[in-house]
Amino acid sequence: MFDQDEIELQIDEDPEEIVIEVIEDDVQEVSPDEPRTEAEADEPGLSDDDGPADFEKLHAEIDHLREMYLRKLAEFDNFRKRIEREREEREKLAGLEVVQDLIPVIDNFERALGHASESSLEALEQGVGMIAKQLIDVLERRGLEVFNPAGELFDPESHEAIQRVEDSDLPPGTVAWVLAKGFRYGGRLLRPAMVGVVAGSTEKASSSESEEGSMP
Repeated sequence: MFDQDEIELQIDEDPEEIVIEVIEDDVQEVSPDEPRTEAEADEPGLSDDDGPADFEKLHAEIDHLREMYLRKLAEFDNFRKRIEREREEREKLAGLEVVQDLIPVIDNFERALGHASESSLEALEQGVGMIAKQLIDVLERRGLEVFNPAGELFDPESHEAIQRVEDSDLPPGTVAWVLAKGFRYGGRLLRPAMVGVVAGSTEKASSSESEEGSMP
């Protein structure tokens, strides 16, 4: 008989192949054409005198194991589908939360546009600035990183130079101004900062600093 604890069924195997393998192995074990050793004769199981009833019992046990395998396979498939549905629901909810946070921003934009003709240019500028800050706050809470590299050394990994600038007050290779801020999300660069860079190279700037440090 089979010990169910010793039988390993893999869910990616064909059930028919499993049944065939089990049947072939067991038929080979009880084949009357093969001589049996004395030790094998003493082992419990099918003997030479076993009749059709014992073979029927063997096939019944094989069918039972096959049903168990198919049931476990169905359970795993249902589990996989449930996990996939839960993942899709989480993605939908994440998008829903972002949209809900953006609704007040849209309301403020519409109010500002509605009062644009009645407000002074200064008041309109302040209102638009507040809305922009509100929008950035919403996105930063969701993991967006906004960086403004003005005054920093040019970094080709996260900055894009769109113009060379002549400025004697700043060392070569310094970002003089920023046309558009850069954005990162989850450590990934979404857009480099669009910048103007002081003419010269960072190597020249480093060389100048070294020479100044060596002067008495």
